[in-house]
Amino acid sequence: MNRKEILAHITGKNMYTEEQERLLDAIDKAREDLKNAVGYFELVNDPRLVDYAIYMEEAAKAKYAYLLNEAKKSNLKVISSDILQEVKVG
Repeated sequence: MNRKEILAHITGKNMYTEEQERLLDAIDKAREDLKNAVGYFELVNDPRLVDYAIYMEEAAKAKYAYLLNEAKKSNLKVISSDILQEVKVG
């Protein structure tokens, strides 16, 4: 069970609209993509792959920040992990 299913089970109802559910799922995926990009950057040592890893990480950060801003507009609270502290949300 994921966090949303657990909350729905405990409270007996779904706390989020379908749109909010999609946004939260997208945030979870973007967070995972960013973690993977950071991990990839730490593993590569070929200069061409380092450039690619930097591009991947910056793209993942931009997507994650965008989705967090959308969540903020929707009055959703999202807990971020330590690895993502440097992502700026406007």
